Amino acid sequence: MRETAGRLLPGFGLMTAALALIVSSCPRTDGAIEYVGTDRVIEYVAIGDSRAAAPDKEIGSGFDGCGRSATGYPARIADMISPGSFVDVTCSGATSENLLLTAQVTTSSDGNRHRRAPQISALRPSTTLVTISIGGNDLNWWNLISSCFPAEQGIDARCRFDPGVRARVDRKLAELVGWIEADLIAVRAKAPNATIVVVGHGGVYGRYGCGRAATFGPDDAAWVADFFARIDDVLRGRALAHNARFVDVRNAAAGHEACAPRESRWFEGNYSTDTTPDRHPTPTGSGAIAELVLDEINRRP
Repeated sequence: MRETAGRLLPGFGLMTAALALIVSSCPRTDGAIEYVGTDRVIEYVAIGDSRAAAPDKEIGSGFDGCGRSATGYPARIADMISPGSFVDVTCSGATSENLLLTAQVTTSSDGNRHRRAPQISALRPSTTLVTISIGGNDLNWWNLISSCFPAEQGIDARCRFDPGVRARVDRKLAELVGWIEADLIAVRAKAPNATIVVVGHGGVYGRYGCGRAATFGPDDAAWVADFFARIDDVLRGRALAHNARFVDVRNAAAGHEACAPRESRWFEGNYSTDTTPDRHPTPTGSGAIAELVLDEINRRP
């Protein structure tokens, strides 16, 4: 965990939400957030899973087992806005349960085991900015759609017609609504005056396959694209219901998916030839996501 000021609050209680209006923000020439009508400094907390932690094979699991890298979008945002304090508790493998209720057990690169407190404990009443990337591990999304990717390119796996796959997807997406609802209620209760930014999923695969990174055919590709759109529908809907912002990564990443040239690729696919793990954001992608988040923060609501 990176922490530049203050300390973590101990413990956690899932409290009933008191609806509070999100603090307005507007752009400043130096790129920082200027909270209208206040003189507060930015207190930024990043929570979530590996889409934010941005693990790197060369770093491995890191000193605390979470695999955070300096290229993750929270670190990029902090570098750009120079907050008064920055706490990054994002962790590879994190679920909403780890966000809210249950310690996440990790293994660091030196082989030591760690029990990480629920991420919600990093929030304080004075927190002014929260970014959240969560939901992928709640779904275990790769297991839901892995049958769409045959061993070789050019084979139509026809997963779009598989009633078992479709039923599992429907069930898990319905469960995700409840998890994201609970996440945002808890975040709003712990940081009632914060600007909360929910970062969308998707953007991993395009509409066509390629090599080993995305071996599906165009028909299954379209169905997989719809699956990611449905994830974003859940995230966007719950964000708006709780006066939070939503960042659409999936549409912005069009043309930058796993089949794009390495220099412009935002996500690695099912076979990575770089230090980015399979199905994770590249340093280029994390930088682009940071810019999307800042654009949303600086947009007048």
